[in-house]
This record gives sequence, structure tokens and C-alpha cells, in this order.
Amino acid sequence: MSTVAGSILAASDTVALPSGGLLLGLMLVAGLIGGYVARMVRVPRVVGYLVAGLVLKGVVVWLAGQRIGMAEAAAAAAVAADGLRPVTYLALGMILFNIGGVFESRHLRAVGGRVLRISLAEAGLTAALVLVGVAVAGFAVLRAPAGELAAFALLLSIAAVATAPAATLLVLREYQAKGPMTDSTLTLVGLNNVLSIVLFHVFFVVLAASGVVAAPELAGRGVWIDLLMTTVGSALLGCVVGLVISLLHGALAVSETLLVFLAVMIGLGAGRDWLADPAHLDFSYNFLLTCLVAGAVFSNLAVDPERLGQLLATIGVPIFAAFFVLAGYNLHLAQVVGLGPVGVAYVVFRVLGKLIGGRIGSRWVAQPSNIHQTIGLGLLCQAGVAIGLAEFLRDHWMSPLAGQFYTIILGSVVLFELVGPVALKWTSLRSGEVQAVTLLRRARPAWVEGFSSSRLVLGSMARMFRPRRRAGPTTAKPLRVKDIMRTNVRFLRPEAGLDDVLHFVEASRFNHFPVVGDGNQLLGLIDFEDIRDIIYDPLLSDLVTAMDLAKPDSAVVTEDVALTELLELFRKHNLGCMPVVAEPGRLRVVGLVEQRDLLRALHLSRDEARL
Repeated sequence: MSTVAGSILAASDTVALPSGGLLLGLMLVAGLIGGYVARMVRVPRVVGYLVAGLVLKGVVVWLAGQRIGMAEAAAAAAVAADGLRPVTYLALGMILFNIGGVFESRHLRAVGGRVLRISLAEAGLTAALVLVGVAVAGFAVLRAPAGELAAFALLLSIAAVATAPAATLLVLREYQAKGPMTDSTLTLVGLNNVLSIVLFHVFFVVLAASGVVAAPELAGRGVWIDLLMTTVGSALLGCVVGLVISLLHGALAVSETLLVFLAVMIGLGAGRDWLADPAHLDFSYNFLLTCLVAGAVFSNLAVDPERLGQLLATIGVPIFAAFFVLAGYNLHLAQVVGLGPVGVAYVVFRVLGKLIGGRIGSRWVAQPSNIHQTIGLGLLCQAGVAIGLAEFLRDHWMSPLAGQFYTIILGSVVLFELVGPVALKWTSLRSGEVQAVTLLRRARPAWVEGFSSSRLVLGSMARMFRPRRRAGPTTAKPLRVKDIMRTNVRFLRPEAGLDDVLHFVEASRFNHFPVVGDGNQLLGLIDFEDIRDIIYDPLLSDLVTAMDLAKPDSAVVTEDVALTELLELFRKHNLGCMPVVAEPGRLRVVGLVEQRDLLRALHLSRDEARL
């Protein structure tokens, strides 16, 4: 440890600056408060966590600054946060492992083609616009050799492609978004990060080998060995990790598999230096890419991978809250002011690239039409991956431009992490994949199953001490089908063959499948059990169409039906989901309503009534 760092830590001890454990506890409390404030102002919880972290750091620095000065207190606060790196590694590992699940083979067969085209349009245009914009601004205001400026603009354009997986995943879970737009967004996040990580290291190594960028650590070494270790080596390590966790998942109890998973994620992040090869290569492996590939392998090989996924979602609540509060704690608002013309060009052209590229990509795929043209706005979040690339460049490129690169990324991350989640929420709402009830009733994190113990205890105490009163007329507006339905759903065409039906079923999250004609007129409903009976009949597979499998007299419901009436319909017809039609007597389908969403909404309504 350097003399400066040692004096900072000594000073922090003098003023009782929060240590790692105490600071983590304060962050969890700050996250709880920030989450409640975010719900009050109707923004995603991620934004509340980030702001809570900013406020917490301000309070900590101010209190310590009264004794040792503000500059020293700020440095000491940053050093204290370094002790919480395992939280960052664990949270990023869990999130990228989850994102890797979108590369499950059946899912890729269903959405891979269209998402790949959207990704090419969105990522390609984003990189091109940022490259041109940053190059023009850089040559105008920065003083550096032309070759270094060109490399600087190229690397920034590749970093612009990356999308923050953590913020994206948590926002979609919070609002229970479900449908083709959500699936496409998560797949795009995975593809964008793979492209950004791999291409960034490939181009940096090539530029260093050609002498365009000064990287002394690469001098006299096998450049291609470094490149292979960073890309192929990271992917191979991820394959091994995913295979091991898959095997243990089948042999151990899920709680024991969880212990292995946590150990591996923390070990991969914190143990990178220890795992470096004998030549002490800093390119030993890429933690983010390794976790992403591990998640993809696990989702394809494990038996019932959802068991571990559900447990990770449950324990992830405090981990993700602490991670985002820590991210807000480490944000530097001053960096926004120091963006300069080059940083402004980076922010502006990245937004334009994502928006216009997403629009072009969605038009390119043409079908299905429910991939909304604003999908690019849902990819604005940027944090961990971009910061990791910036730190890598700062450590290995001996040029003032590396510091400028780091400053631009940190400053833009402040903007994108605060604006990106709100844009993603708006995009999900526009796509019709978020239920209205999710916005109306926000009593607890929507992505945590089960009940709220705090509300249960408080409700019980209130009933114990308050006098009994006669029930009077209620003024609350009852929930209806339109509050819990999903409008952005895909339907089967009557001429679809059995193979098309089976591919549709594999990609669908429902268990009943409407068949519609022109103008979304309902022709019938296919039950999964009916498909199961003919899957293995080779004769029928070439003759049967979706219309042959559909039951024409299926139950339907309109948007204005009350939830109590909807519950009776589900009981009567024994369906998992039901088509929603625009008007009684007219079978134009406008969405689907699931029985599980109905039960969840009734449960929430009952809990609120108790209070």
C-alpha cells in the first residue's frame, strides 16, 4: 500500500469513517429508503438505489470532512468502498449468469434470427455514429498523434455498444415484463456485451501489436496468446464453470449448489490475480465473459435450471440492492461536468445510434410486428462492462488519452444509469408487456415471489389495537382485466404446420395458444395437452395445421370484466390463460390474461385490504 493510501486509512480510523462491514449495512438501509422513494415518484428502483448511494457518500464525506478536510475524506471514502469489491463480483456474476440463460438453445431457435439482425443494425449504427462523432470532436479539441486519436475513437465506439445487464435485468423483473419484446431485449443485452468485450480486446491487442498504441506490457510477448486468453480462454473457462455447476446441480441439493455457485462467482472475480498464468499476464481471462458463457452452458445442460434460478432471485434482493447503492456511491458527478466536447459527442451519438439502430433493426425483421421500434431506448443503460473496459485501457495504454477515455466513460455512466432505467420502463410500457396492475400496486418488489412479512406483521398489529368498525362503502376502483392483461403477445396463424406450432410453443411462456385470422379475429385456442398427443405421430405431423388443433368454442373475456368474474371463468373452463377481446360478440383479440397474474393481483388486493 502506498504512503498516501496508508495516511488516508490512518486518517479514516481517526474520524471513525465507516469500515467495510458498517458501510455495507448503511448501504442496505440506504437502498431500502431509496427503493421506497423511487416507488413514490414512480421511477425504477434501480434509480432509487443509485441516488441513495450518491446521497450516502455525500453524507459520509461531509461528516469525515469536518475533521480531516473534504478532499482527504473523499479519498478515504473511496478506499473504504474498495473493501466491498466481493459484493460487486457476486452481483455481476449472478446477473451475467442470468443473462447467459437467454442463449438457451430452444430460445435461440425461436428468436435468434430476428434478434441477430436487430443487434447488427443497433450495434453497428451505434459504433459507426460514435466513431465518427468522437473522431471529429477529438481531432478538433484534443492534442495527440492522429493514429492515437483514431484508436481512441475506435475503442470508444466499441465500448458504446455495451449495455448494462444489471440495470436492464432488474428493471424488467421489477415490472414483471414478459413477452417477445422483453425476450429480445435480454438477448440483445447478452449479444451487445459479448461483441463489446471481445472486439474491444481484439482491437486493442492488434493496435498494440502494430505500434499505434503504447502498451509496454505487450512488448516482446506473444500478442495472439494474450488475445486467445482474453476471448477464447475466457469462453472455455466459462464452459468448464457452467458444466461443473450443471453436474453439481443434478447431484446436490439446491442449497448446496448455491454455496458452490457463490464460491465460484466470488472466486472468479476476486481471484483473478491469483489465477494469472506464470508469466503474470493481466489478460488471463475476462470475468464478465466467463460468467456470461457459464450461464449459457448451465441453461442448456442443467436439469431443471429454474430451481437454482428461483433461489438466486430470492437471495439476490439484498445483493443487488447493495450493488447498485455501491455503484451510486462510486459515481462521480463531477465527471459529468468534465465530459467536454468529446464526451458530449459520445453521449449524444450513442443515444442516436441505439434509437435509430433499434428502429432500423425492428423494421428489418418485419415480423413479428410486436418488436417495438423503440427497442433501442431500452438499451441505454451502461455501467459495469464499460467501466471494466475503461479500467483495462487505463492500466495498459500509456497515453493521456487513456485517462480521457476513463473520464468520458465514468461521466457518461452517471447519465446513462439514471436515464437508462426510466427509458427502459417507458419502452416496456409502450410494448404492452407490462401489466397496468404492476404500476398501480407497488407494495413490494414485483420480482420476489411470496408475501411481505413486514406488511403481515404491521397488519396484524393494526388489527389487534384498532376498534372494530362496520364495513362501509368503498371508493376504491375495482381492478379489471385490462389492469392485468398483456397486449404484446404473439398468435398462431391458421395455416401454420405442426413444426411451426411446436416452435411457437417452445418460445411461448403460456400454455394455451390462440389461433387468429385476418384482423386478429379469434379462430380457436390450442391446448398444450392436445399437441402432446400427436407429437410422435409421423403421419399427422405432415398433415395437421394450427387450425386443425384449435378448439373453436374457446372462452374469451373483455377488458372491462372484473377480476372476481374472471376468476369464475377460469374455474369454469380450467384454462391457464384466456384471450381478451375488444368488445362482447366481436372476437378481435387484443391480448391475453393469465390465471397466475389474476391470483397475484387478488393476493395483493387482499393484503392491502387488511391494512
